Amino acid sequence: MSAYEKRARAQQAKAVVGIDAGKRKHAMVIRPKDGRDTSPFMFAATRSGFEAAIAHLHLHVPSARPCEVLVAIEFAGYYGFTLAHYLRGLAFDVVSVLPKHTKQWKHVYHNQGLKSDAADAETITDLAAQGSFVTFPFMRQEYADLRYLVSQRERLTKLRGGAITRLKDVLQVVWPEFEQSCGNFNKATPLAILKAFPGPHAFLKAGKRRVLSVISKSSRGHHGEELYAELLLSAKETVALPGAQGCLKEELAHQIELIEVYEKQIETVEGLMSDALGRTPEAESLLSIPKLGAVAAAVFLGSIGDPRAYESYRQVLRVGGLSLITRTASGSNPGVPHLSKSGRPEMRRQMYMFAVRSVSREGVYRAYMERALRKNPKTPKKKVLVAIAREATRMMFKIALERRPFTAEAPRHRQPA
Repeated sequence: MSAYEKRARAQQAKAVVGIDAGKRKHAMVIRPKDGRDTSPFMFAATRSGFEAAIAHLHLHVPSARPCEVLVAIEFAGYYGFTLAHYLRGLAFDVVSVLPKHTKQWKHVYHNQGLKSDAADAETITDLAAQGSFVTFPFMRQEYADLRYLVSQRERLTKLRGGAITRLKDVLQVVWPEFEQSCGNFNKATPLAILKAFPGPHAFLKAGKRRVLSVISKSSRGHHGEELYAELLLSAKETVALPGAQGCLKEELAHQIELIEVYEKQIETVEGLMSDALGRTPEAESLLSIPKLGAVAAAVFLGSIGDPRAYESYRQVLRVGGLSLITRTASGSNPGVPHLSKSGRPEMRRQMYMFAVRSVSREGVYRAYMERALRKNPKTPKKKVLVAIAREATRMMFKIALERRPFTAEAPRHRQPA
């Protein structure tokens, strides 16, 4: 829906309703057409509360049918989702006002950053009446399942990252040299070594054969004598605090246990994502793209929902924060375009990782990369990969929209507008 269509929709409505969603209570302000705003009405986030809100709405706009009322909700996490679906079941037109817009408009509307349910509801109503809203994504079950699972995986990934950060902090006093030799904790080897030998003293007490067995098994034969020699030297010459080999050493085991739990949960969620992806009509088409795995396809589809809800791939780029913006100061030269990054970070990360895989030998965008670097050898490879991620997003959207398999023809080698 274009900006003009949004304004027209708001102007045609017999009433614009702004709702600030909370955990236990919601605040509602009604603006009848050619009328004044009502006082904020507070109602509980329960069925009886929803019914009271509908009765209050009918009291102020008795002649308006549900489809003639525009209801704008500012969501706070999952707060308000039940209300949105309840209203949709009654045929109300439900849209969403972004919290960022509400915060900025309060400074204009009230000349200060007031924070109250009543002030927020008034601001939401004002923004919706101007057409400053976005469509609320009511999704079919298969897309809703994917969206939830993508969010769940993202939360677990952040928790795992936090546990790894804490593990590294503890290592700074337990075995500070360890990270220099074996610091990629996204791999199994460092965690397996620390789990078996939590600290330099434990490492030195263990026999060489046992240590090499742990290293070889966890790295699948990629590491052996060389890594053992590095760790042995660091364990002998460590500057670790002697007292840290006690209670802090135990925290290493606790953090590793947490990391393993999160990894197991992530693995389970990814399996559910693959199953949910298989229930979508676009799954077969997306999975036909070379080097696009089930997780990346599920993140893409879970982030955007039904591709047929979009008018252009440019809207999909905005969802992932992959659209280009330019910031310029008044009277200055035009700035350099860069990513907005105002969108779903996990989708953006998966698109970038797909770009990295797709420029490998015989990859879909290998020729794109080579041509870009020949044209301008000084161009940073990361910049080219970002352009490929944008182009790949366009390609995936088109394939999903048309529900057709990937074809061997070379993709359109141009940067999307």
